[in-house]
Amino acid sequence: MKKIFRKIIFILAALLLILRRISLIFIKNILRAVPDRNEAAPESPASTEDVSGDPVKEAYMQNRRRLRSMGAKFEQTMKHASITNRDGLILRARYRVHASETHRWIISIHGYKDSHHFMLPYGAVFYRKGYHVLLPDNRAHGVSEGKYIGMGWLDKEDIAEWIDWIIRRDSQAQIILHGISMGGATVMMTAGKNLDHVVGYIEDCGYTSVWDIFACVMKRDYHLPAFPILHACRAISRRRLGYDYVKASALTQLADCDKPMLFIHGEKDDFVPTDMGYEVYKAFPGTKELYIAKDAGHANAMDYDPRTYFATIFAFIDKNIVFEETD
Repeated sequence: MKKIFRKIIFILAALLLILRRISLIFIKNILRAVPDRNEAAPESPASTEDVSGDPVKEAYMQNRRRLRSMGAKFEQTMKHASITNRDGLILRARYRVHASETHRWIISIHGYKDSHHFMLPYGAVFYRKGYHVLLPDNRAHGVSEGKYIGMGWLDKEDIAEWIDWIIRRDSQAQIILHGISMGGATVMMTAGKNLDHVVGYIEDCGYTSVWDIFACVMKRDYHLPAFPILHACRAISRRRLGYDYVKASALTQLADCDKPMLFIHGEKDDFVPTDMGYEVYKAFPGTKELYIAKDAGHANAMDYDPRTYFATIFAFIDKNIVFEETD
């Protein structure tokens, strides 16, 4: 009997060690900063993808090349900014302000394992519409410091500090938050803080919670069920990274938001499922609109139809976001 009991204990211990090892590999692959990301070249405006014979994809690639080229030129006109956040990390951004007097700002937040480079075309258009523009590199991305990715939950605190950076330069600032993918989740998570000077939100293809998107990734990319691996990852991340996948929820944060929000999602998004777009939209209690971008996959609604994308954004702003008159 004792031998059987010892054997069971040995097997359970071995299984726990294997589970821990798999969980650590998952966390390393998913949440560790990209090695040598500081030396990574900006995203190319060109592509080698063969889309001949497909008019929709041909138009998409033409738009993409044009918009990325426009963004690259816009970056040449931008200045560098940096802050040291409450965790002691140096975070960096690019920004451009108008010479004329205006207090309208846009913070555009990039997605998972991207950088401010991805947001340059968005920033260029917002700038042309009269907004001051700030494009941060999130922690553990681009040239910002950090070993682990915050998945929006830690980033919401960093965005609050970037907002303070703006307010120190413009005490009458009126700020719209705009984000793509993880940046969209960051926008929704930040929205629950109801920060002063923020007047509205635009989230594009953000996820419902860190737990939900990791469960999708585990099933799609690793062909594994969430239980028990994701539960083990959650426990490890709470201790090592400082956040809980379940508590890191856009859905929960949205319930406390008191400013208008535009929700955008690609019709054919297979990374952050389009159903999540409907779910976050439904959960939001305030003034809202939903734009499902035809033919678009993940994080490329702008590239498929830039005219409709920005027309929808600026129509929403004009209709729903009130900018106070300032002296």
